[in-house]
Amino acid sequence: MYCPHCGKKRDSNDQFCFSCGKELVSQTKGKRSFLVRWLPLMIFFVIGITLSSYYYYEESVTNAAIRSFEQGEKLAEKGNYKEAQNKFEEAKAQRDQFPAAQTNQNMMKTAIEVESTLNSAEKARKKDDYSQALELVDNAETELNQFKGPLVTDLQNDIASARTTVMVAELKFDMKGKKSVEALKPVLTRAETLEVDEAKEVANQIRNQIIEFSMNEANKHLKDNQFSKALYAVEDGLQINSENEKLLNLKSVIEKRKNAFEEEQQKRIEQAMVAAAKEEEMNRTNAIELVDAKTSVTEYNELKITGNVKSKATVPVSSIGASYQVLDSEGKVFRKGEVYINPETLYPEDTGKFDFTIYEIDKDVKNLDEYTVKIDHFTWFVE
Repeated sequence: MYCPHCGKKRDSNDQFCFSCGKELVSQTKGKRSFLVRWLPLMIFFVIGITLSSYYYYEESVTNAAIRSFEQGEKLAEKGNYKEAQNKFEEAKAQRDQFPAAQTNQNMMKTAIEVESTLNSAEKARKKDDYSQALELVDNAETELNQFKGPLVTDLQNDIASARTTVMVAELKFDMKGKKSVEALKPVLTRAETLEVDEAKEVANQIRNQIIEFSMNEANKHLKDNQFSKALYAVEDGLQINSENEKLLNLKSVIEKRKNAFEEEQQKRIEQAMVAAAKEEEMNRTNAIELVDAKTSVTEYNELKITGNVKSKATVPVSSIGASYQVLDSEGKVFRKGEVYINPETLYPEDTGKFDFTIYEIDKDVKNLDEYTVKIDHFTWFVE
């Protein structure tokens, strides 16, 4: 070995150079000095690498859990609750301390149960078991009430829609077979409490049916000159629709006929002695001409009659009534009665129209589309 200072040869155990006198550092001591100097840094470096690796591992696990969670949310928003439940379960497995994943997993379990309950409610509705259907819908709502947020919004809408569907179906069911105004009024009240288009449509159907019932009842009493009962029937319908033109016209007809009937008792002899002029005779006897009269069958298997008339009078005529006969396919009389023309007053050359519907037709009636209407005669008042 040689001295690192002067280059002279030396022994390996010498501590000082015999040539230059300087201290000689042993190789072992140099190595020890190197380790003492660099060991802390090396330990710090190893710890840093270990911590960084652990951090990146934990971050990758967290990111994977978040991705699974977000995928579950998207699936839930699309209504794929079973797949969403699996994703939330996956997120929980990836990151055990993930309360939101646990909450959403429970939410999806409830959502699946709610869907099943709503399906059972729909089956009950199709069997006309509306009480059972509504009870199931209420149960579904109670199950879902423990959760809030956008993930259950669609289910909440489904529950509201299911309840509306059941209630509207029940209204339509309860409408059937009702043959009086009083029987239909409670059904109408229930329909008016539902603020949905389907219920409003049912309510309109009920109102139209009540109006037709009122008019039929009034016409029956009017035919027997029972004017008070006829007016009462009209007022019953006007309580449902106070602006209905057909009822208002019929009320006017009844009042005029009532007055005319009462006056007629006193003036019959005097009127018999009055000679009518040719024009007046035409106005009183041939003032109305039938333009057309048609029949059609509605979707509810009801017979609807429509027609048009024209005034041939030279002065205004009002309160025009048309006596009709509905004939079946063999020409036999199926129904007869009287209908009133709208508008209430016709001026010379004016046209008017009439329409009415025959309800509650027996199911065994055949060839309804071949039925025709025949107008026997008209009645009216000369202004």
